[in-house]
Amino acid sequence: MFLIRIAFWLAVIVALLPTDEHQQAKLYETAAASMERLTTFCDRNGKACAAGAEFWSTFVKKAEFGARVVVDLLASRGQRADAGVAASSLRATGTATPEPRPPTTPRNTLTRDDAGPAWRSQAQRAGA
Repeated sequence: MFLIRIAFWLAVIVALLPTDEHQQAKLYETAAASMERLTTFCDRNGKACAAGAEFWSTFVKKAEFGARVVVDLLASRGQRADAGVAASSLRATGTATPEPRPPTTPRNTLTRDDAGPAWRSQAQRAGA
């Protein structure tokens, strides 16, 4: 399916190319000028390129951190998150200090009346 999509879009691009040699020359000149302006952007706009480079380095750091989190979560599959915190505190301090667990609360305690919408009047509920 992927190859069919690529072939379709290539066919659309080829169909949109001009057939007249004057138009082809004009298209080529425009593409060459655009490419030249694109490659010399940083020469003309140094501050924008510096800001872009800083943004990109921050983005890469964040992406690496996110990838590490995903890899760690997949590697620990099924282990509790607080075990990872204890392991990181073990690495940082040399001793593991278990954190107290919060008391568990019961789940799925809603009744049918609790789950019903509160904005209806009693007459609408009786007629439904």
